Amino acid sequence: ATPKDEGQDFSGQVLRIFAIGHELEELAIRWLRGAGFDLYTQKGNRPDGGQFGFSVAGGRIRGHVDGIIAAGPEGFGLAVPALWECKTMNAKNWRACVKDGVAKSKPVYAAQIAVYQAYMEAQVSGISANPAMFTAINKDTAELYHELVLFDAELAQRMSDRGVRILRATDAGELLPRVAANRDFFECRFCSWAKRCWGLPA
Repeated sequence: ATPKDEGQDFSGQVLRIFAIGHELEELAIRWLRGAGFDLYTQKGNRPDGGQFGFSVAGGRIRGHVDGIIAAGPEGFGLAVPALWECKTMNAKNWRACVKDGVAKSKPVYAAQIAVYQAYMEAQVSGISANPAMFTAINKDTAELYHELVLFDAELAQRMSDRGVRILRATDAGELLPRVAANRDFFECRFCSWAKRCWGLPA
């Protein structure tokens, strides 16, 4: 594996942003359970059980899901088992998500959901047949938005194929085009390999 950039440590502010997101997710778990959702976030629902997740391609493609819903409140009509994904957003992004839905406003999240539904099917039978429940928390107002997201098999396949292309190119020593035209792109600012990447010839 390619080592991370030397001195690539997140600033205190970025670490606080991550911590707030984690704490808000923990609150959302409590709120959903309090509302009657049978939500599992750890195997066996024990802190030492480990997160639900998948690993393919020799561990080079892997992920951990936020949770799996085994049952919903009476009358809610949620098909189970259902993948649960939770994200925190500022008010502007949250409003866009409410207005346009996750697939249009946050396609990266929609792709993540589709891939997770596809790869978790081997462990949790039926999870790809049932809509995932996506929860967005407005960090500015504490409002919640829940959306049922149908499994998009074509999107999951496209993202999986993209991962395979990246792995094949990496194994062949080929450099694929960067995700952005300049290193100030927001995703590059959070990348642990940005210095190495932008130091290479285009």
